[in-house]
Amino acid sequence: MSVFVAKVKNVLSGDTVVVTPPKSTQIPPPERVITLQYVRPIDDVLSKEYLRQLLIGKEVKIKVEGKAGTREFGDLKAPIFDSLIEYLLTNGYVKLRDNVPEEVQDHLQQIETKAKQQQAGLWNEKLKRVQLSPLDDEITSVSQTQPLKFVVQKVISGDRIVAYIYVNDYKVSESTFLLAGVKTPRTDDANQPAHLVKVAQQAKLFIEEKLLTTKATLTASIIGKSQSGVPIAVVNHPSGNDVSEKLLELGYAEIVDWQSTLVGATTMSKLRKAEQTAKALGKGIFANAIRPSTSAGQGSRLKVGNTVNVAIVRVIGADTLAVRVAGGSDEEAVVQLASIRAPKPKDTTLTTDSAKQQAIVATAREFVRSNFIGKQFQAHVDGYREANKELGIEERPLVTISELSESIVAKGIASVIKHGKSTEHERASNWDKLVELEEVAKKQKKGIYGDLDKFATVSSRIVDASETQAKAKTFLNGFKSKGRVSGFHISYVPRVNKVKLFNPKESLTLNLILGGIANDDSEEGVKYITKKFFQRPIEFEVYDIDKVGSFIGNLYHGPSLVQKDLVSQGLVKLSDFVNTNPEASILINAEDKAREQQKGIWKGYDPNAEKEVAKTTSQLQTASITKPEFFDVAVTHINEDGVLYFQKDLNKLDQFESEFDRFHAQTPSASKSSQDLPAGLEKAPRKGELVSAKFDGKYYRAKSLGVVKGKVEVSFIDYGNIDYVGVKELRSLPTKYASIPPFAFSATLQNLQLPPRNTDYYTTAIEFLEDLTLDKKLVASVLPGKNTTYESILYDAEESLKDATYTINKELVSQGWAIVEPKTVNPAVKKYVEELVDVQKTAKSHHRGCWEFGDVSFEEESLLV
Repeated sequence: MSVFVAKVKNVLSGDTVVVTPPKSTQIPPPERVITLQYVRPIDDVLSKEYLRQLLIGKEVKIKVEGKAGTREFGDLKAPIFDSLIEYLLTNGYVKLRDNVPEEVQDHLQQIETKAKQQQAGLWNEKLKRVQLSPLDDEITSVSQTQPLKFVVQKVISGDRIVAYIYVNDYKVSESTFLLAGVKTPRTDDANQPAHLVKVAQQAKLFIEEKLLTTKATLTASIIGKSQSGVPIAVVNHPSGNDVSEKLLELGYAEIVDWQSTLVGATTMSKLRKAEQTAKALGKGIFANAIRPSTSAGQGSRLKVGNTVNVAIVRVIGADTLAVRVAGGSDEEAVVQLASIRAPKPKDTTLTTDSAKQQAIVATAREFVRSNFIGKQFQAHVDGYREANKELGIEERPLVTISELSESIVAKGIASVIKHGKSTEHERASNWDKLVELEEVAKKQKKGIYGDLDKFATVSSRIVDASETQAKAKTFLNGFKSKGRVSGFHISYVPRVNKVKLFNPKESLTLNLILGGIANDDSEEGVKYITKKFFQRPIEFEVYDIDKVGSFIGNLYHGPSLVQKDLVSQGLVKLSDFVNTNPEASILINAEDKAREQQKGIWKGYDPNAEKEVAKTTSQLQTASITKPEFFDVAVTHINEDGVLYFQKDLNKLDQFESEFDRFHAQTPSASKSSQDLPAGLEKAPRKGELVSAKFDGKYYRAKSLGVVKGKVEVSFIDYGNIDYVGVKELRSLPTKYASIPPFAFSATLQNLQLPPRNTDYYTTAIEFLEDLTLDKKLVASVLPGKNTTYESILYDAEESLKDATYTINKELVSQGWAIVEPKTVNPAVKKYVEELVDVQKTAKSHHRGCWEFGDVSFEEESLLV
């Protein structure tokens, strides 16, 4: 026989307890199983629960009389009883076994008989017995409405327990349960690292102390099942403390992401904060974890962990934005929404139809632009996306803008990224809320989870109203009749006097020249338009078109005339044609005030300085270089291949056109073969035939390129542009005019090529080149071309006064809109090519133009930029 003092840790049945030393530093503390001699439970559930309520967590004196295996037999003594056996017999919760020794049999039988006679405890015939039932969906559903009584019977590990859940006082289910939202190391895995073995035991001991050895009334809700079918329970302690949260805070557990939607975003948010605290302090399972370190954002307001106020200034994609940090400079920072993935052009998960996928991408981006551009939000910097030097992608902040992220996920615009350990540091701070919203969007079949044809409202087939002058004409009268046209926004600002507009609903784009504004290279003006109006809704009025199909008119943002704003602040000058603008008087008055107040470009204005402009053209013409030739030229057209057409003998051309106009002003001859009078054609000309073709009310020489959809495609040989005309707008060309060589000469830029045709940069480069060359007096230095008449270097006399090294070729390269081709170099232009190579290096290092993301051959993800 042995006697010792111990603490009751658990009650295995109505006659058996598990005890541990009252004080022990050993983890786990040693256990002993004590079974009462001579008795057994009357009822498996009620006897056990009575004994649990009586002894759990208390110190008792134990007298051991015998032992069988790991189980010891004896009796227990406590302040309220000298013998637990007699106490339980007296209160009617145990009964005698068979074969009780004679020396104690009579005494114990007397106690049992008296308890029966008094109908004590479970001998009461009126007492309703407890029914053990399997855990079913009905019990689960009831627990979700009203948490049920929960009594822990055994702790398997820190996240797994065995417990009774009470539907009522007479119906109980016993099952194994997982603690919601967390996962602890296993106690039975000897192969895991030593520190995890210790943490596993610490976690188990913690749960035993909080949920097993307690008399507190616990309740629980069953929120779901694991993949193996084990119920997941949210256990409620009357103190209000969340054991899952405490496990995480101590570093005994980590979060189980897939349970996020079951647990709910509010609770998961608390759990994540607890886990982050443990990680930051290196507690428990995170003691040896390698935490990602980065210098990203150091010295910047976009440092990891910071919360800053930002304004959204540009929507690059539905999950990628350019923002301006409040209280800082005007510089933009490109950020990505943490844990958000918007549809991408090359995705095939939604559809294998490439055109439909492009429309989905455009629709997602348009939703973000139309709802959030220009608005201010709080952004929390969650992490940084690592740079990819091979793809030319720079390090990028990952931010949580809750209103935006939650809105696009709830609408089914974007999906939520499921993070692994390698991307855990990139998780959004509201990730659990996003997952919750995503599940709702999926169930309700919103956005990309529903009918894609209804979702994709922005077509991938964009109509360019400014594609050609002929096409622009078909829109001109419609725009004029509408007055102010709405539904558009600015999608690109190539120059201060020209913007590209886009209407997402109609999939219509056009170029608008801001009427009355000079074609100056005003970086400040471009910055102003970009900052104030880029991607914002605007209105415009049209009153004319130019030769290449750009519309000329006024741009409005609300009641404000944008040209007036630019002029008033001294950001631009008025053009010589300002009087053609219906708002000319307003613009002239604005410029006068800006000049008087010496704002912007008028600072230190001296009226006499204007008299010294334009003195270098003759100097360029007298250059002594023998191989290249120099001409005064007027660029008339740039085709879709980037080939320029210019006229070099302008006086002779004027004389010819005057005579040609007089010829066609005569009454047409009835004879179709007349050489002295104009004569119409009876049928479409053959391909290659020279004819007179009508353009903008006048006739010009043209070559037939064939018939397309009932129209004759013609190339105007004195200008280089192409148009489609009806047979009635054609006349025969007399021999005396057909024999005169064309006045338009084709040319490429010397040793330059434009960005690849498969990128938006190519279109922008063409527009930039148009702005630098059209409607200007230029000088061309030319050498014979291979596929064109010439290879040329173009000079702008006015710009050369400011910078003697200025050429249009150099300007294109410096802004990233042309690429130097240094392989085959004519000795006469060797120095020129070497200079351009240096200029190109600077453009690349500053990510200008097509070098924006490094290499120009990268995949373009933006459809409309």
